[in-house]
Order: sequence, then C-alpha cells, then structure tokens
Amino acid sequence: MNTIKLSIDELIFSFYSEGLFEQGIAIKETYFPELQDSELKLMLEFASRSLLAKDMIKEVQNQYKLKDEFTNFIHTLNYAERTVKASRHQADLNGEESISFHFKNGDVYLHKVLFDNQVHFISKLTIEETFSVISSFYGIQISENSGEYFRLRSEEFEELLGDVSQYNSLSESIAHKWINEKGFSNRSLDFLNDLSNRKGKMDSLLSLEYDSDNKPNLIDLSFIIPGKTECWLVIREQNLDLSIQVVNKLSINKLFLNNKFVSA
Repeated sequence: MNTIKLSIDELIFSFYSEGLFEQGIAIKETYFPELQDSELKLMLEFASRSLLAKDMIKEVQNQYKLKDEFTNFIHTLNYAERTVKASRHQADLNGEESISFHFKNGDVYLHKVLFDNQVHFISKLTIEETFSVISSFYGIQISENSGEYFRLRSEEFEELLGDVSQYNSLSESIAHKWINEKGFSNRSLDFLNDLSNRKGKMDSLLSLEYDSDNKPNLIDLSFIIPGKTECWLVIREQNLDLSIQVVNKLSINKLFLNNKFVSA
C-alpha cells in the first residue's frame, strides 16, 4: 500500500506504537490539550480498534503494533532528511493551504491534512507522481520552456511588490514605470499582469534540511506565481538577486534536489 489515511487519534497511536512518544505527546497537546491520562488511554483503545479494522496493526507480545509495511510512513513524519513545503493562496487570496514532501532514503512521501486538519494523508510517490501533484496543487501545466526571463535586485523586487499590491490589475502608470523607466522588456508584460492580478501575493516552495538533532535548516525559499498563460518561478540567488523564470520540469527538479543553504 502506497497511501495511508489516519485520524488524529490514529496518528497519536501510531507514534506511540513506534516508541515516538515525544511526537505523539506534541500532537496530543496541540489537538487535545485538556485531555486527561485516563481519557487518552480510552482514545488510544478506540484508535487501535479502528486501525484493526483497517488491517494496519498486529498483536506483538500482548500489544498492538503497526504492521511493518506502515512503519516507514510514521518514521518519515518524525524524521526526514529533507522537506519541501508547498503553499498556495486560496482563490480569493485571503487564506492559504499547504502540502509537504518528505525525503528519506531516496523515497518521497507526500503529507497533507484533510477535513479541517482532522485526517492526515500520507502517500509514497515516484518522481513523476511528484511532478503531477505539484502541477495539480498549483493548478498549472509545467512548461517545457526553459530559460531566465530577467533578474531583479532584492530591493527592486520589494518595490515591484509594493507597486502591484495597490491595484487589482496592472495600471498604465506601473506598466510605464517598469517597462519604460526601469527597462523591463515587453515580454515581461505578462509577468507584470499576472503578478498584479494577484496583488503581489505569491505561492511558495520552502525547502528544509534536518541536522542530527532533527532541527530544520533553511535550504531555499522560492516563489510561484500562477499566470494566465505561464506559471512563473522566482528564485533567490546566492547574491540575493531574484531570477524570474518560467516553471518547468528542470527548475522544479533543481528545487527538489537543491542542497545549498540560503545566505542569511
């Protein structure tokens, strides 16, 4: 089985089953901070019954344990080598939602929450499936085009975001400023329109790597702007300049395999 779905109580049971008590307690404190020990014990008993019905646990020395084929899912949630968190704005640009890709021992696991965070969905993916999930999540077709459109200094990009956030669409004055005064090429007009339509709000890809103490270190933070005809990728270079590109398989692959730490 490549996919499992766990309710919160089932997830807590799974962590406890694998001896990952700290993680289980953390989830319990997040969702059930007032739960007493006797109530927790009863909840775990109910969770074990539902997992029995799913054929996900077995009895070992008078205790219920996760079956071997499911333990990697839980251990990867507890400790992964790297994580890429994909976040997107909702259609009205007011709320956000996210999914995570955890990497461990050459495998990729998708993790997302469903039904108001009540169900955890964990799925082992191939690389091609990963591209498909990314495309579906951002609502884009990953282009075969490649190449950088243009670059901006960090302060220029901040200025641009400030300009486009003022209006619901690209104004003539802003278009004139960035194309005629700032030297943007005419082919950058599509990017300006797409960024303006979103009032400067961008989706993101956050890459983390974990040390031996399971503490996260930032590897990379990139931004994605779904547009009318193209999907744009904004990458921060080591010198902090911004590279604006069209999303394609090569660029997504680099983001997922990148192991460079972002400069502070």
